[in-house]
Amino acid sequence: MSLRKVATFTIVLFYSSLYSQNVITINHKTQRFINDVSEFNRGKYITGHLLFNSNDNEFEAFKNEYNIAANYKGSRQFWNPFGKLKNGVIPSIKNNHSGVRNVQALLVATGTAKQLFYDDSKDYSIEDVSEFSKNVASYVADNYKKEWSLVPEFLEPFNEPMVHAIDYYPEGRNGKYITSKIDNIITKTCQYFKDVGQAIHTVPELKDMKVMGYASAYPEFENNDFDLWNKRYKKFIDIVGNDVDVFSVHLYDGSGLNNTGGRRSGSNSEAILDLIEAYSYKTLQKVKPIAVTEYGRLVSNQPGFPNVSNYEPITNSQAVRSQIHMVMNFIERADNMQIAIPFNVNNRDTSSQFSKSSIWIKDANGNVELTQRKLFYEMWKDIKGKRILIKSNNIDIQKQAFVDDNKVYVVLNNLNDNTQNVNLNLLNKEGLQKVDIKSLKIFLDKIPELTETTQNNAPENLSLNYGETVVLTYHFNDVIIFNNKIESKKYYTSDYLKPIVSNTDNTFTFNNVAAGNGLATLRLSVGRAHNLSLKPTVKINVTQINTDGDIVRGYDQNTRNQFFGTLEIPVEANLLNQGANSISVKFSDNGGHISSVILQVQKADQPLSLTTNRIQKNKFQLLPSYAKRGDFITIDSNIEKNEFIIYTLSGVKVFRGNNNKIDTSKLTPGIYIVKSKTLKENLTRKLIIY
Repeated sequence: MSLRKVATFTIVLFYSSLYSQNVITINHKTQRFINDVSEFNRGKYITGHLLFNSNDNEFEAFKNEYNIAANYKGSRQFWNPFGKLKNGVIPSIKNNHSGVRNVQALLVATGTAKQLFYDDSKDYSIEDVSEFSKNVASYVADNYKKEWSLVPEFLEPFNEPMVHAIDYYPEGRNGKYITSKIDNIITKTCQYFKDVGQAIHTVPELKDMKVMGYASAYPEFENNDFDLWNKRYKKFIDIVGNDVDVFSVHLYDGSGLNNTGGRRSGSNSEAILDLIEAYSYKTLQKVKPIAVTEYGRLVSNQPGFPNVSNYEPITNSQAVRSQIHMVMNFIERADNMQIAIPFNVNNRDTSSQFSKSSIWIKDANGNVELTQRKLFYEMWKDIKGKRILIKSNNIDIQKQAFVDDNKVYVVLNNLNDNTQNVNLNLLNKEGLQKVDIKSLKIFLDKIPELTETTQNNAPENLSLNYGETVVLTYHFNDVIIFNNKIESKKYYTSDYLKPIVSNTDNTFTFNNVAAGNGLATLRLSVGRAHNLSLKPTVKINVTQINTDGDIVRGYDQNTRNQFFGTLEIPVEANLLNQGANSISVKFSDNGGHISSVILQVQKADQPLSLTTNRIQKNKFQLLPSYAKRGDFITIDSNIEKNEFIIYTLSGVKVFRGNNNKIDTSKLTPGIYIVKSKTLKENLTRKLIIY
């Protein structure tokens, strides 16, 4: 995402081309944990929106090709015992099973709210369904206990129920939206989830089942000053929070082949999940797990459908880009993410609507072939092992890295609309044999391009197109032995959804923080109009931190009604106290809300190595690099007899100094380049005065 414009495009381009540098640092000797999770759990993420109850040759070959567990049957079933009711009549149950039921791992069973609100002649906004709701919930639990053959690990009672609330009262069926009636139906829907949760949890034989919900569609939580959040997801957590095991949501980028319609990839999906986590902590005093039971990209039907085929390979491929964008961030929630299911469906005839989203298509002669959706699985098929430390100084370059035996797997993905040139900094190349490089480029107007190459030396740079994914596999002579450990932990506050009042501090307290060597990030999520600032003044324990640079992951959301996203602000770990920490946030303009504030701390056992000796040799930083005219800038440097020169972007020298302070009262507002001269190299930093 680009900064809010403080100069012309030409000036920003001048600075970017001459002075910016994207660096990916790979420290494969430092094992990384997210809470206590280090191993990459492939089963959570390498899934599909499908179910095969019986043996299928294509599916078995697919699992074998893409390293999917042999016992995997699929992850979504639109069928549960509630579906056996006819006109509200609860059937008898066969006593086919006894004892603790084995669950089908990674399977989510769901249904439709119409099963509860089945009678089209009734107004369910006023109909009392409380007794029916409890009776059906007990029946569902009893059926899973005694009769049902394939017991899912997860029961998600209804799929996207809230958006269909308008269908269950007479005026709504004619298209009239009545807020009070919608609210009543949503409340009754929530109560059914509560009833099911309580029913399942009281049956010892179902101890391995988890109840989740509510499968939120279109989670535009920020809509109407977070009114949508308050009336739907917040209400759900308030009513059901103690009785479900997992909170679920659906996340999609917009329709079509281009970028219109909005993207949740990047900062928006992060803010949605952070808000659920933050409110879970506030209300339940713990952060409940999350599942994303559908995600990807909603792609359009083909022109002329249903009179023509709805399968077109370029259209089919578009969702893969969004799926990789999102799963990169889901993997970063390894301790809390239960499952993530890309909307990739099973065999479809080309005449079927969802052939546009299928993994296989079947032609008129019955011939089956894999579609471009296979590319999602292709890029992840070899990835396994334990997490290692990898760092990007560009928030739009997503990264994940793992070690398995003598191999290092590095996955990089570009969220930025523009091509990014990346420098790769592998800290220790000793014993490196070769590097395999797999690249996937997905285009708007042609078939994706998958390439695979091998080279003997570690690549020093890459060029990543928008949406391009690269998997690098580093092969070493010997098994990799870790010599350090870093653990990532999130800290939450009891305050959330705070209105933003201009020049007024919102203060948040974080307790029991484990400080020390390492890294930290302030995850500050905001919902604001597009014309309002995304550059707050932030103080941690009274010390102001630098919010300069790009702190928004992905695009700037200009195609959405307003901005709702997570600002990811780097924090110097030495600013954090052991125990309690106070963070204040202030914006210069009025409007919108701070939806959640989360402090993410990565604490290392030993001091971290994040740069090679060559890069460590000279240090030159401006603190801060974004300042009000009249403030003093401190130069943090380890260079003896440091001499610096300040230039305008047009190259005019405006100041020369030889100490560690810059008096900005002599500079007019604008963008400057500060150069530090040493014997061997010129170091440059950007300085913005406002």
